[in-house]
Amino acid sequence: MNTSIKLGSLKLKNPIILASGTFDRNIIKHIEVKNLGAITSKTITLEPRTGNPLPNIVKTKYGFLNSNGWKNPGIEKYFSEELPFWKDAGAEVITSIGGFSDQDYIKLAKICEKESLPAIELNVSCVNVHKGLSYLADKKALIRLIKKVRKAYTKTLIVKLGANVTDVVDLAKISLNNGADVISLTNTFPGLEIDNKKMVAKLPLKIGGYSGPAIKPIALLAVWQVYKQLKCDIIGGGGITDFSDALDFTLCGATGISIGSGQYLDPKMAEKIVDGFRKYITINNIKNINKIKGKII
Repeated sequence: MNTSIKLGSLKLKNPIILASGTFDRNIIKHIEVKNLGAITSKTITLEPRTGNPLPNIVKTKYGFLNSNGWKNPGIEKYFSEELPFWKDAGAEVITSIGGFSDQDYIKLAKICEKESLPAIELNVSCVNVHKGLSYLADKKALIRLIKKVRKAYTKTLIVKLGANVTDVVDLAKISLNNGADVISLTNTFPGLEIDNKKMVAKLPLKIGGYSGPAIKPIALLAVWQVYKQLKCDIIGGGGITDFSDALDFTLCGATGISIGSGQYLDPKMAEKIVDGFRKYITINNIKNINKIKGKII
């Protein structure tokens, strides 16, 4: 029974991918990352970033609100320290890159091309950095960016979109038509949580990115809509807490499955979902996991 998938030219042993910014090195105390399809790095910028003020994550009644602010060591230390750590752990790594201008993204893409990285993810849908959603609000800017990055980088190019837009199918189509190989859906949603006793927002910057079980139906709809119309490679995720949730994304058209804040509830969840897929296709005599992708379309 085959659980392997292909995203653009990137071949993975199974569809399970840890989402960017939802884990750190401590995850290896709980799981063997080599057993997953891949992990996505925290979003890397040209220069180091300290991130947003603490606390930058709060638990809500139905999920989590985060304001990480792209905290990362910068591209230089990423290659000298972070990437070697994950490679030593046996992980297949997708590198998430972020910038505040076209030029930032292009420089990062050129570096990733020079280092022969197998896949990069353009984070153009982050809620908690300045102008983090600007590319989703300006189609011409999104087209311009993807075209430029495509010229700079030749391997698997993933564009991470949010579902809190007027037409996610249109943005996905624009991305694919201008050089993207894979669409990642979805990012977190803008949210606000307050302490009504102190009469203050719980996050210092007030607004954060909302994730958790409550967003699953919204994320699932986005994946279903995009796959139904475009039949493209999708990394789908949002609100996944167990194998059943992950299977739903596969049935709606996702090739890869992104595991995010559900890890805060159970750090072993990703490996459990890998096991769940193996058992599911064996019990149901499914020779290849891709045979059930998009079954409900």
